[in-house]
Amino acid sequence: MRAAEFTEISYFRAIGWDHTYFISISVAASAGLLLKLTEEQLANALGIAGCFPVLGGLRAGQISMMKSLSAGLTASRGLEAAYLAREGATGAIGIFEGERGVEKNALGKCDWDLFAAPFRSWRLPKTCFKRYPAAYIIHSAIDAAISLKTQHAFSPEEVAEVMVHAFGWLVEDMVDGMGSTSRYEIDRRETADHSLPFCVAVGLVDGAYTVGQLEERRWEAPEIKAMLKKVRCVHDRSLDPRFPTERPSRVTVLLQDGTQHTAEYRYPKGDPRFPLSDDDLRLKLSWLAPRWFGASEQARLADCALQFRSRSVEELLSCVTQTQT
Repeated sequence: MRAAEFTEISYFRAIGWDHTYFISISVAASAGLLLKLTEEQLANALGIAGCFPVLGGLRAGQISMMKSLSAGLTASRGLEAAYLAREGATGAIGIFEGERGVEKNALGKCDWDLFAAPFRSWRLPKTCFKRYPAAYIIHSAIDAAISLKTQHAFSPEEVAEVMVHAFGWLVEDMVDGMGSTSRYEIDRRETADHSLPFCVAVGLVDGAYTVGQLEERRWEAPEIKAMLKKVRCVHDRSLDPRFPTERPSRVTVLLQDGTQHTAEYRYPKGDPRFPLSDDDLRLKLSWLAPRWFGASEQARLADCALQFRSRSVEELLSCVTQTQT
């Protein structure tokens, strides 16, 4: 999480590196601590893990499964680095700050104290939880679309036009596809869940957005295609200064009879300032788990996770490895 803060530029936008690059480094550090590496071994583990950049192209255009796999694959690199260092493999110690390291060749000026010095405030309590299976910066718009559908109960046929006001990065990435294929053109679920117009359209038609909409390939449904044609995403420059402190979206629905409904969210449900409740987390589990867990197993897993302060890792692993029979 600190890796998203310690550079003066957005390395994703300016350089084209993906943030999952830093997963390998953080996994190498945490695995190294669990393996009780010496200071020298830990430095080597980080020096090994830091040699494998991840390019942001995996998120451009029609998105492949590599987007979903990238975090796990880079994590495996970090784990591998820790074990290699334990066995005596040496890493590129200057990979971060050296003359040919990532600071000078990719990231620009970095605040290494923020990244590595003793911490004064922890980032974990600032974690954002995803309520929906979509890119997180779309969630405010999904909340707005679903709230409008729920409150006003209009039919898709009653909708004449939909305006989505968004900050620049949201439009550039989740509408324009970062200069590649438009996010209005969808041929797979990995692109659908990174499409602002699709997610809004589904919210307005179905009044919900879960894994089910992706598994059913809702982007191919006539009613969703019809709604997509009505959705217009607009770069609202007044919203730009509010990002990334906020992730604002405003959705306005104009009905055929001239009635207009608007909803705006500063940040989505799941933000630390608008946290998910225990019931919200149980509901999300019910969306995700039925293929692998029955109702009683889901309840057992939820109870263990939500009461983890008084439970053990062994109990949690038992809950997640006991599959439905």
